[in-house]
Amino acid sequence: MSEAVSEEKQDLISRGEQIIKQVRGVISARIVTDANENIEEIHVLASHERAPKQIVRDIESALVVQLGISVDHKKISVAQVEEEEEFNVPAGLRPRLVSINLLTAGVTAEARVEISVGDKIYEGTAAGPNTVNNRLRLVAAATLNAIENYLEEGSRFVVEDLVKLPFARKEAIVVAVSLVTGRGEESLIGAAFVQHDDREATGKATLGAVNRRLSILFRDKEN
Repeated sequence: MSEAVSEEKQDLISRGEQIIKQVRGVISARIVTDANENIEEIHVLASHERAPKQIVRDIESALVVQLGISVDHKKISVAQVEEEEEFNVPAGLRPRLVSINLLTAGVTAEARVEISVGDKIYEGTAAGPNTVNNRLRLVAAATLNAIENYLEEGSRFVVEDLVKLPFARKEAIVVAVSLVTGRGEESLIGAAFVQHDDREATGKATLGAVNRRLSILFRDKEN
């Protein structure tokens, strides 16, 4: 009997994820349940075409109307990413990952990331405690340092948060970055599916967050 209930619950979760994906602006969705198979969290990747609050409200309404499930809006988290074609970066000047190396020595780890911009290579480094959770943050920080070295002056980046989430039967890395310029502080976010390893996805997600504002930063650099 318990297996039948579990299968029924899993089918309901799958239907719920499909319903959420039909909400305008949603790219991917993952429902996480607790030990009692109750909905604990809903993680959503969405585009920037709509405000997160609107997406959350539509998700709540869709689940109630189509499945009769009421979910507290606090359990729904929305991470927004933009489609690559929306970026307005001069041709050949979009940073691309070249290499990622992580060196460990006892309690310390150091990430070294190389990016290419046009025909030039820029390296960034970041060091810190050698813990499982911190290593990917170091990769993200080193990627940002490489971007800073390219931009030279006027812009600084900070890794605010990094999380690995299950999405669409895959895993994704989501990185939140703070950008500090003469204009003030701005929060950016990037995401990438894990295709080969977590480090590569972290680098791509970090670049994705920065690419969001790269056209403006590039103009600042040129001026």
